[in-house]
Amino acid sequence: MFTTSRSYLCGLVAVAFMVFCTGAASANWFTLKNDTGKPIVVQETVIVNGQVRRGKPTTLLAGETLREFIPGPTVKRVEVFDSQAPNQPAWSGNLSCKEENQTFSVTTVAGKLSVGQIVQPAKK
Repeated sequence: MFTTSRSYLCGLVAVAFMVFCTGAASANWFTLKNDTGKPIVVQETVIVNGQVRRGKPTTLLAGETLREFIPGPTVKRVEVFDSQAPNQPAWSGNLSCKEENQTFSVTTVAGKLSVGQIVQPAKK
């Protein structure tokens, strides 16, 4: 009888801990949205031992988003390809990822792809 009530109490403490501590966890989501109106391919690159390594390419249709959890602040090197010309990046650059949710938008400006951050309204 003692072990049953003890395990029940431990379970109750664990649930209470989860309920009261969920607000303390940071939400570091990196989101990239395709606002071009046409399919694009997004690929992350990293440098390992002086050599460029490419991540898995992800095709985003018009309006789709790519969402990834970032455990801490980092700089992501991203290349964006037009699906009609997949051998030459239409845009490449570094995206600074902070310890907060961030959304970036891929758009077409003067016929060229551009990536910019969408500023989120401040939380009250």
